[in-house]
Amino acid sequence: MKELRTLLIDCRIELRKLVREFHKTELCERLDVAVQSLANAGAVEMDLKQAPTASTVREVKETSNQVALAWQTAARDLKFSHPTLYDQLSKKVMSKLGAKTLVDQVDELRQLEDTVGEMKKREQMLDKQRHLVEVERDALLGALATAVPELSDGGDRIGVALSRIEWLKNNSGKASAGGKQSARAAAAEEENRIPSPEVLAMVASGGRRFTNAQREWCVGEAMVLSGFALTPMELIEQGDAKIAEIISNAQSRGH
Repeated sequence: MKELRTLLIDCRIELRKLVREFHKTELCERLDVAVQSLANAGAVEMDLKQAPTASTVREVKETSNQVALAWQTAARDLKFSHPTLYDQLSKKVMSKLGAKTLVDQVDELRQLEDTVGEMKKREQMLDKQRHLVEVERDALLGALATAVPELSDGGDRIGVALSRIEWLKNNSGKASAGGKQSARAAAAEEENRIPSPEVLAMVASGGRRFTNAQREWCVGEAMVLSGFALTPMELIEQGDAKIAEIISNAQSRGH
């Protein structure tokens, strides 16, 4: 009988963890009645004349705990069915305990759930804001890279962006005065597939990049000069500076 009562108690505890407001269900009430009935039956079977043993004292203590738990469950049900009566009982209990407030475990768990939910919402909002900032940053860096292709991208993206802004500030007046000449020079350079030694030196140092036509010619030239040790894709992956370095070194050895 004791084992059955303990099993019912364990079942009730696990159901309270899994089912929200389980204490309001009919199954919870049936379990309480069954547990109390088993406790009463065990008390009747106890031989009052027999001197209490350690196990007997422990069983009586467990029965008292279950009675207290049953009262607690009944009082919690009153909070929803008869709130006025619950408040009166709560004040009397507080006066007996000498305490001003007593937080119900169910209310405390609900408060914690609400707090965790608010924290998750705030975290999601911050993630969205950070994503928007990253999108705006990448758009700005891309616009600067398009406006100032003379400066190559490096490891420090923000540093390169600041350098491009400074370049724009220093060359804004020159660009308005010599815009046509620069456009003609750029067009002429685009048509000239073979870069000059000066252009090769600038590209090798990272000061600028090849035009599309120059890159196409330089990749083929670098393949020949390297003895076809590298494929066009491998050369392109290494970057314009490496291609220019291979050609410049070969030209220096030739001279």
